[in-house]
Amino acid sequence: MTSLHEFLEKGGFEEDVISIFLDNDIDYDVFLTLSEDDMKEVGIMSFGARRRLSMVIKAANGAATKGYSQEHFYNNGSGFLEYKLKNSRMSLPQDKKKRKRRSRQELEVAAKSAKTVVAEDEEEPITPGDQEKVDWMRYSPPTGDNQKKHRDLFIDTFSFRRKIINGSPTITDVLCQFPRLQDMPELINLEFQLLYPDQCDNFISRWGRMKEQIILAGEGNASVLVQIQKFQPDDNRDLCALTALAFALHKSVVQVRGTSTSSSRENSLLFLVQSIPEGTDVEAAAKAKKPVYQQPFLLALGPARRPVQYFAVLDKVAVPCGTSLITAIDRLFKCHFVFNVHYSPALLHFWHFIAAFIYEVLDPHTVKPIIRSFASSVRAVEL
Repeated sequence: MTSLHEFLEKGGFEEDVISIFLDNDIDYDVFLTLSEDDMKEVGIMSFGARRRLSMVIKAANGAATKGYSQEHFYNNGSGFLEYKLKNSRMSLPQDKKKRKRRSRQELEVAAKSAKTVVAEDEEEPITPGDQEKVDWMRYSPPTGDNQKKHRDLFIDTFSFRRKIINGSPTITDVLCQFPRLQDMPELINLEFQLLYPDQCDNFISRWGRMKEQIILAGEGNASVLVQIQKFQPDDNRDLCALTALAFALHKSVVQVRGTSTSSSRENSLLFLVQSIPEGTDVEAAAKAKKPVYQQPFLLALGPARRPVQYFAVLDKVAVPCGTSLITAIDRLFKCHFVFNVHYSPALLHFWHFIAAFIYEVLDPHTVKPIIRSFASSVRAVEL
C-alpha cells in the first residue's frame, strides 16, 4: 500500500501539513477522494496548500487511471507538476502539440525576438537544484532581507519556469507554483525582461510622446472624437489616449470560443479597465468578476478618471500594479506573455498596435491593415 506520508514528502509538503492527515486517520486511498472543503474541515487552513494538494490529487488520480505507479507519478523526482505537464502534452494529437494560448502569429514573432527563450523542442533536464530553488521561493515569504535572493533565484530558474508555463497551465496554477509573482509583482517585469531584454522598457519610454499623437490622430474619426471631447483639459491624458486607441481600433464582431458575437466600443473598454469605489475589497471584487472577462484586465480603485491604485486581475487573483495608469498598462501587457495567455478578442487590434508599434515584439507587417493604417496616421502627426 502506498504510504501517504512518503507520497506527500516526495511532493515537497511540510511535516505539519502531512501530520494533519495522519492525525485524522486519512490514508493514501482516502486522501485521493478529498475536496478542498474536506481539507479545510480537517484543518488545512492555507488556501495555497489546499490548492497544491488538490493539484496533487488530480494528477495522481489521472496517473492511476493510466496504470502508472507512484514512482512514475513523481517522474524521477522532478515533481508532480512536471509529470502532469509532460504526459498531458504527450497525449495530445501531433498537430496540437505546439498549440499555445497565444496565436501562432504571436508565437512565431516571439520566437524570433526573444533570444533568451528556451525553444519548446529543447529537452533541457530539470535538475533537483532547480526544484529546490523553486521550493525555497515558494515557501519563503519575501522580506527586506531576502528579496535579493528571491530575484537571483528567480533569474536562475527562468528556463525551468518557462518550461512549465509553456505547457499552458492556468494562471492560478502558475501562481500556486510561483506565488512570488503575486506578492513581488516586479518579478513580472523581470520575467518579461528575460524574454525580451531589448524591448522591456519601450512602452514607458515612448508613451509620453505617442499618447498625444494618438489623441490627435483619433480626432479624425468622428466616434473617437466624441470620446476625446468627454475628457476635460485637466483629466488623465493617458486614459484619454488609451480610450482613443481602443475606439479607433475597435472590433465590432469578435470570436469567442468559435462563436461570433458583437461588441460595442464602450463594452470593449471593460476588457481593459474597470473602476470600483475606493474602499472596495479588491480580492472579493476579483473573485466576483463576470465569466466573460477571462483575459487579464485592470481594476481601478477610486474615481473613474483619477483612480488611486490599480490591480491586474489574473484569473480571479488581484496583483498590485501601482498608482500610475501607464505602469499598470505596462504590467498588464506583460502579463499576457509572462503567463502565456491570449489577448481579449475585443481588444485584439488594440493590443496588436501596442505590441507591434510601441513594444516592437510583433512584426508590424503581420498585423491587420486597419492597425497599420492607424499607426501611419499616428506617425504623421507632428507635435
